Amino acid sequence: MANLATPTNVRTAGSGWYTKYNIYNFYTYSGGPNYVHFKTNVSANTEKIFMIEAMGFNYGTATIIRCAWGLYTTGGGGVTPKGLQTITGLTADGVYASSDGYACIRAYADSLYYAGWILNAHVHPSYSVDITITASSQNSTSGNYY
Repeated sequence: MANLATPTNVRTAGSGWYTKYNIYNFYTYSGGPNYVHFKTNVSANTEKIFMIEAMGFNYGTATIIRCAWGLYTTGGGGVTPKGLQTITGLTADGVYASSDGYACIRAYADSLYYAGWILNAHVHPSYSVDITITASSQNSTSGNYY
């Protein structure tokens, strides 16, 4: 189940990076399916560099969640990974362009039993964009869902 929350915007003085905390939060009470897909409002037909990070807990694997997806939308309809990092609890499994041309991220965990996390967005200062999550789905799709 997903729940929309009020995001908090922060612009770090000196760095110019734009950070938006809690753009989305996601939680589940059941163990599976093990993939979760998130669709953003960032068009793959524009050039943008950004990162989305997940922070939370995963009771099913007895770990905290900390992972991140670095993305570059190419402007030609593609989405290129620029660093997928998994620290613990949830795998930053991939990025892709949806069938209607938006950047998506995919997460995977061995168990999602009582798991929950928030998503934060960080945008390079050269690429002004207010990132939001427009859809999410927990399913068994290891490839592109949207």
